[in-house]
Amino acid sequence: MGWNIFKGKKTEEVSLEERISTALQKAKQDKRETEKEIRDIKEWAATAIIDSYADFFPNSNLTYYRKQYAETALAEYDDIKTKYAEKMEAEMVEKCDNIVKAYLNQIQLRESKLKLFTKIETEYNKTAEKLKVAHEKGSQTDRMKTHTDRLKSLDENSDETLSEAMTDSYQLEDIKEDIEVKEEYFNQLEKLNAQFSDTGDGSEHDSALAFKDEIDKMLNDME
Repeated sequence: MGWNIFKGKKTEEVSLEERISTALQKAKQDKRETEKEIRDIKEWAATAIIDSYADFFPNSNLTYYRKQYAETALAEYDDIKTKYAEKMEAEMVEKCDNIVKAYLNQIQLRESKLKLFTKIETEYNKTAEKLKVAHEKGSQTDRMKTHTDRLKSLDENSDETLSEAMTDSYQLEDIKEDIEVKEEYFNQLEKLNAQFSDTGDGSEHDSALAFKDEIDKMLNDME
């Protein structure tokens, strides 16, 4: 009664592999894009600081010096405020502070996204390994078919081989369910992206941390 669980299901097998491959590519691409966004936002935040405190950054109008200042401006922002804020208009200090805080919120959001994409990539690699093992087991079962055919008529073996076949089938179903669960994380993220999308009125800055909290909940669910 034993049989190869992949026999007659080649399309299904390829579909599972393709779904895993596509998801891995997406996770890697999302990671690269998010890493770039983090770098860009850090640069924008540093630029905002330099523009606001330009009087205290010698030659800040020159590209060479701006690049040097930008490397440390964000990390040293608190020190810059402590040292120079009293020498500036309060309105400018507050405006810069709000902009920098909003950028930092966006960075935190993307750092959580980066953790999520990394986690998804790791989990899909585990699923890919499961599918590989199942495929190898199926191939081994197929090679042993001659022997199981000889034994299938024996009562003392028929129950055992049937049990093995059912176990293999359940393993494939588990992998399918595993993939479906992981695909739902992408679906949920798309819903969150739509929910917290840029409205054009500046409110996206206020919602960045709320978005981050939802991402963190997804990460906790995957533990």
